[in-house]
Amino acid sequence: MKLKIILIIIPLAILSWAKTASASENNDPIVCPEMSPDYFSKDCPTLNDEGIWWSIAGYVYKNEAMTIPFPDVTVSFSGIGSAQTNENGYYIFDVPQNWSGTAEPSFCNPFYEFDPPQRTYYNVKKNFTQQNYWGEPTQVFTISGTFTHSQTGEPLANTEVIFENGITVTTSETGVYSIEVLPCYSDTLKPISDSWNFTPEFRVYENLSANISGQDYSFIQKSFGLPPGWNYMNTGSVHIISIFSSSNPTLCGIQLQQGDYIGVFYVGDDGELHCAGAGEWTGTSNTPIMANGDDIYTIEKDGFDYGEIMNWKIFTWTGDQKEYPAYPDYQTGGYLVGDNKWYSGGLSIVDEMNCYKTQEIFIPEGWSGLSGYYIPRSNNLVQTMSPIVNELVIMQTLTKMYFPAQNINTIGLWNVNDGYKIKVTQNVVLPLIGCPLTSMSKTLVPTWNIIPVKSECNVSVQQLFDPVLNSLIVVKEIAGNNIYWPSMSINTLQTLVPGKAYMVAVGQSATITYPECNSQKSDLSNKNAIFFNNTYWPDPVVAPSSHLLAISGTISDIFEIGDYIGAFTPDGICAGLAEINQKAATIGITVFGNDPTSSENTGFSEGEMITFKLFKTATGKEFDLIAEYDLTMPSSDGTFTENGLSKIIGLVLNPTGTNLLNEEQYPQIFPNPTSGVIHLIAPDEHYRITIFNGYGNPVLEEVLTGTSSIDISHLRKGLYFLKIQGRTFLNNEKLILK
Repeated sequence: MKLKIILIIIPLAILSWAKTASASENNDPIVCPEMSPDYFSKDCPTLNDEGIWWSIAGYVYKNEAMTIPFPDVTVSFSGIGSAQTNENGYYIFDVPQNWSGTAEPSFCNPFYEFDPPQRTYYNVKKNFTQQNYWGEPTQVFTISGTFTHSQTGEPLANTEVIFENGITVTTSETGVYSIEVLPCYSDTLKPISDSWNFTPEFRVYENLSANISGQDYSFIQKSFGLPPGWNYMNTGSVHIISIFSSSNPTLCGIQLQQGDYIGVFYVGDDGELHCAGAGEWTGTSNTPIMANGDDIYTIEKDGFDYGEIMNWKIFTWTGDQKEYPAYPDYQTGGYLVGDNKWYSGGLSIVDEMNCYKTQEIFIPEGWSGLSGYYIPRSNNLVQTMSPIVNELVIMQTLTKMYFPAQNINTIGLWNVNDGYKIKVTQNVVLPLIGCPLTSMSKTLVPTWNIIPVKSECNVSVQQLFDPVLNSLIVVKEIAGNNIYWPSMSINTLQTLVPGKAYMVAVGQSATITYPECNSQKSDLSNKNAIFFNNTYWPDPVVAPSSHLLAISGTISDIFEIGDYIGAFTPDGICAGLAEINQKAATIGITVFGNDPTSSENTGFSEGEMITFKLFKTATGKEFDLIAEYDLTMPSSDGTFTENGLSKIIGLVLNPTGTNLLNEEQYPQIFPNPTSGVIHLIAPDEHYRITIFNGYGNPVLEEVLTGTSSIDISHLRKGLYFLKIQGRTFLNNEKLILK
């Protein structure tokens, strides 16, 4: 009998399966061979260098019915990490073999609760699926505010307002709205309307965790019609201009809004700009403008001449309702006109348009200070000053000048951080076209600086300089009498005025910062002292150079309130004048130098001796004075120095003078010198006055009574001699007619 041996060959995969099945029965980890049918099943763990890991997965929902996915929920696994749900609310997390712990969902703690609050796991040896939760908020929050008209303040009452994200609210009688949102609300709320523009355009919220009020919007209608004064005539002869919506006109970076207007202007017979065509800006479509030419069948000019420059303006209905200059850039090439000139039948396309604000700076005749609070559209000085170049004599910094008549320009560029000395032949207004400053600070260097006024409203001198008071020496007007001199207790300069510039001396470097111009500061009145001359001395001629004198308040014996102290050149020119308006107070006098642009002497030259006179207002008499100087001051030798600073500690009558303070002398004649009218006081009821010219010939003779006045302005300017004879007196006087 032969023994038969039967070999049964069992596939390796089956043996491997048997091994894993046996392991499963013994609660050992299931190990699925790679690429086996069970390798991707839920019963297989993840194998890596760290060992065996099992997956826990499920969904989180926003409702108990578990139909609305809840994204961005964090499911935390104690001690090992967390997972976050995706847009379908699904999460999955791997835990190590034999892990025990809890899984807990959370969102916007503590404002949401979940069911179940957590799940507990013990000695995990398999994958878990359908580990689902659902959650809901424990409270809601409100976003609230008011809709009011930006001009009238009237509420947008009982009106449905739609927001861009689909939220709709209805305002109350007072324009109040309220929106309920879930905790950790993050979104942008942008009200939209076919009739209204809103400011701000939108509000952004992130992770809201409390009620928030005061979320106000102002509104204004989108269409307003032509701005005031923008009416124009359709003459039938037009130049067609299309302003592309992509041109994006901005007013110093602020975009035009729907309802604002763009217009083109010609110069009329009166020399003023008149509208020749306008269009409403929508921001969504191109704005067409028909620029009308002059109607040749009418007498007046009612449109553009051929080849005339087109002037552009915008009007901000949705803003401050003002018009501003605009400057377009054109497409060129082919049939398009790009030189900004008007041609009948012309076609132009505007690719870009920039709009600017304008500071209208009043510059008085003669010398003054000049500055601006806008950064000019062009910092080229010649271009900036071109509107007033015919009246401009000279413009100066401390070291440079612009002198058009002599073709001298060493300044070159307008610097908004600088102030300037300027002289014009008549009152003018300089339009400074530009945009607001980005820095409100000015650095001062020792010793003298010309500072601008970097503010749209008046600035308190004391508040501006208080932070640098230890460095400050003095602030003075350019070609003016007012002074802020803290160490001398002189404060006739209390306000810095926009458009002007001032001289400032500091002992060491310092930085001043101009305050923001809000409604309170914009009401700050100009508190600077106003100069009055009640003497017969002529007003001092203001000039760009000056010397400051402080007269100690202890010198008061010979002064009365209302008296004047004058500073005189060796030629007898009154170059500085101050009124005594209170006893025992330090008096400040600004003494002016010669005007370098004048052919005549108007003030002091460097190094000339300063003499003083007292004018007694009560009697109309003048007296010579002798001054004693404080030797510790920078200027103490009694001579004129540009930007000199002196203090007078003694002031007495000149004993060699012909006038005595308490002697009543008659007749009295003033003013002398005179520009036309002289006044006479005499004790006799009747007296005769005879005026002789320089050759001894009588040119006027009259009989007067008591206090009288005579107008001699018709006489030739020069030196005259007066003979005044009464019953009790006979006097001869010299008289200068200037």
